[in-house]
Amino acid sequence: MFRDEDLALLTEVAAVTEAAGQRHSEPFARNLSRARVAITGWGSPRFDAEVLAMAPRLEMVAHSAGSVRGIVSESLFDRGIRVTSSAAANAAPVAEFTVAAMVMLLKQVPWIAQAHKEGDRTAKDRYRPLLRELRDMDVGLVGASRVGREVIRLLGSYPRLRIKVFDPHLPAKQARQLGVEQATLEEVCRCEVVSIHAPALPSTRHMFNARTLALLPDHAVLINTSRGSLIDEAALYAEASKRPIYVLLDVTDPEPMRPDSPLRTLPNVILTPHIAGAMNQARRDMGRLAIEEAMRFLRGEPLRHEVTREMLEVVA
Repeated sequence: MFRDEDLALLTEVAAVTEAAGQRHSEPFARNLSRARVAITGWGSPRFDAEVLAMAPRLEMVAHSAGSVRGIVSESLFDRGIRVTSSAAANAAPVAEFTVAAMVMLLKQVPWIAQAHKEGDRTAKDRYRPLLRELRDMDVGLVGASRVGREVIRLLGSYPRLRIKVFDPHLPAKQARQLGVEQATLEEVCRCEVVSIHAPALPSTRHMFNARTLALLPDHAVLINTSRGSLIDEAALYAEASKRPIYVLLDVTDPEPMRPDSPLRTLPNVILTPHIAGAMNQARRDMGRLAIEEAMRFLRGEPLRHEVTREMLEVVA
């Protein structure tokens, strides 16, 4: 998670120790009791009242993963402890995966490759009417999140795309700066390519349901790399089983998907095991971002990736 050279930079401004052991162990409590800054990651404990009681000097939590929902608490914010996230460093690999998936599904790669592998010499000609390039079409994005904005940036290199974005929190001025068209969810669902980049909130649960999924045109591409709960999977099965739409789900609800889910039986639904985000090299980028934020805090500099209590209402 952390490169040696990045840890070396941190040791120039702070004494670095590992809070090893379980949250109730003596080594964990001893190390945490001395810390002004805690650098956390996947699997770190929630900073609830019990853990915070072990950390009287704690002033900042620099999370080296994406969402901070699993580690923050009201008690943490009540104490005025600053929190940062490395979600920005995770946005790049998710966006790269997303745009690659757009290209691959428009070209029918999963299906034509399998047919070709099985010796079907007519596959190319049979699939040719369905093969499309990522240009001269409407692309719809749900959410101008960090990932959504990186997808927009990457799509800028593809010619003659009209990008429509549904995000009730996106100001009109920012939409113009991004070069996108603000749209309703229904307008986004009518695009040839639809990609989901919104957080899991009560207001977004099953936003893709029988009504909105029915708006997808035939041969549309639907990609979800955000959270599985945004799609009603029963409704998706009903829609994808009766007409040609091409779906890639990197996230499901629940996760992993139930073994008996009927979506597993559909040839036009591709399932990947939550691999869009940082897995190896990009995880070290996330670690570096957390270290950089910790160093900024210790030097009294402005934080660049802070997450406040109020932000949790609209971010992942």
